[in-house]
Amino acid sequence: MPYTTKRKKQLVYALSLGLGFGIGIYGAWTLLFVNPRLGDYIIGAAIIAGLMPYSVLNFLESRWKRGIDKRIPELLEDIAEGQMTGLTFLRAVEASAMKNYGAVTEELKRILSHVRLGGTIEEGFMRFAERVGSRMVRRASGIMVETTRAGGDIAKIIRSLAAYMRQIEEINMERKSTMKIYIYIVYMAFGVFVVTVLILLNQFFWPMVGFGKTIFSPQADFETYRRIFFYMAMIQGVFGGIVAGKLGEGYLASGFKHSIIMVLATILVFIAIIAG
Repeated sequence: MPYTTKRKKQLVYALSLGLGFGIGIYGAWTLLFVNPRLGDYIIGAAIIAGLMPYSVLNFLESRWKRGIDKRIPELLEDIAEGQMTGLTFLRAVEASAMKNYGAVTEELKRILSHVRLGGTIEEGFMRFAERVGSRMVRRASGIMVETTRAGGDIAKIIRSLAAYMRQIEEINMERKSTMKIYIYIVYMAFGVFVVTVLILLNQFFWPMVGFGKTIFSPQADFETYRRIFFYMAMIQGVFGGIVAGKLGEGYLASGFKHSIIMVLATILVFIAIIAG
């Protein structure tokens, strides 16, 4: 995914809110005046529609950033090797821009275009850090800028920086691999909750309330109980997904895709399996 401007992000956020709000209003109207059960499902669809554009943008942008972070150590090593052969820092960057580093190559070309237009290489790298916004790129760009300004053995410093960045990337990969178990735990907890709701509604409330033959005086009809558990499951899905994103990737917004999956699963279970 190419770099996304703040204006485009704001448009996507506005689209998410507008879409979710609009469908939610229609769902509330359907619930009150047309078909209560259908209205519930439309409100669930409104939550999915409200989260979907933002979630897709966040996923694509996160993948783009991860692709850059993974190739930064390789780029630094090639720049250092170029300088060790006698190239200046700028020439080493130009030589590296001719190689394929995935998304990093396009960003290097942006930096060199800035230099050709009269800017400095330091300004180019700082803009690069602002565009990407990841911690690794900020650190690498900041250190390279300060190194080129201060002088000295730039190649040695950049090689040390590349080794450090590679270690950081390995630690991050190990952390993500370790934290995946907690994402599974969140899904398991959600699954247990939905199965419990399924058993309660189908095996307890439906036989006793749904048929109108009860051994006690119910406080509400079956449809009311079904609606209560439906919204409880959706709340569990939304916030459980957010927790999964925070645990697995370190960002709350990364959990929206999990929330969408859980809310969709809730709707499908209630449509296909719940009695009535």
